[in-house]
Amino acid sequence: MSTTDRKAKHDSPKRGDVFEFRVSDGRLGYGVVVLGGGTPYIAIFKPLFTEPPSTADLADEQIALVGETMDALFYHGRWVVVDEGFPIPSSISFPNWKVNANGVPHTTNFDGNTFLPMRPEEADLLDYRFSRAPIAYQTALEAMHGLAEWREDYERLTPAYPARRMTRS
Repeated sequence: MSTTDRKAKHDSPKRGDVFEFRVSDGRLGYGVVVLGGGTPYIAIFKPLFTEPPSTADLADEQIALVGETMDALFYHGRWVVVDEGFPIPSSISFPNWKVNANGVPHTTNFDGNTFLPMRPEEADLLDYRFSRAPIAYQTALEAMHGLAEWREDYERLTPAYPARRMTRS
């Protein structure tokens, strides 16, 4: 029996937690918490599985989606933590963000530390900080596998999107 058949609660996802979820056709998807907390930064692996893979096998899999989300599906037991201490892939990008402070545009790093001033090329490139509902990541993964329609806004969840928005370290 898969762990997603249980309704275990995991209130506070932690860095390195591997989680499992069931998609609409019954297969299993997997992700890893890159940064924990109430709005975790997650990475979702591309493949879907009929049987749970080993955690070691997941380390070789491609990352399909990445970004900030809420912890609701962890809390309600739909995303179930199945392992801890997973090594975070070094390829995961953390974007810079746009912020207005006293009416002046600034660039911040992922943690919110301000850089001055905003460069002209960053004005249209960077986003204000955003997160997506966890179900958006799950539906985007289903769309990658032909189980749902791909929507243009899912592009913001792909690893290439934050990678293009890493303008400063």
